[in-house]
Amino acid sequence: MKQLLILLLFTISTGHAFSQSDLLVLKQRNQTIQTWVPGSVISFQYSSKQWIQGIIKTVRNDSIIMEQIDVRQVANQFGFPTIDTAKLGIMKLHVNEIYGIPKRSFGTNFITNGGLFQLGSGAFIFLNLMNSLIHNEQVFSSTNITRLSIAGGFFLLGSFLSANHKTYIVIGKKYTMQTIHLGK
Repeated sequence: MKQLLILLLFTISTGHAFSQSDLLVLKQRNQTIQTWVPGSVISFQYSSKQWIQGIIKTVRNDSIIMEQIDVRQVANQFGFPTIDTAKLGIMKLHVNEIYGIPKRSFGTNFITNGGLFQLGSGAFIFLNLMNSLIHNEQVFSSTNITRLSIAGGFFLLGSFLSANHKTYIVIGKKYTMQTIHLGK
């Protein structure tokens, strides 16, 4: 009987020692996109539109307790860039105070943000004007003006894509942030 009691106490104590904590989950409708646990680094846009980065200490009910950090690139004593981390203190916030999360996919951003259209059309316009001036040709001739207007149209398309491209996910209708209670 004594051994059974010791085994029972040992099982209960190890169960509490290794119990899982709550999770912070980013969902797109019903699909989980990303999860954070205590000890994870999180970067988000606060409800005041300020970007905050920190290490999650605990996740309880609908709130997060995190240690706010600031990671910057500074010059060392030899002038070479190094990473410096400053701890700014403990911050407690509600899940609804998170406004946005940075997007994780950076593979096709140069196409979708319009930068490639602006770069290509700007280079074409510059080279076209320089070649016309070097060869003493009319800059605004009938054939050249159509080429310049097409390049200008692509530059405007790139500018439109750049204005509408967001590098972060806005939490709201499509994306939700919630906590999942595990254990106890």
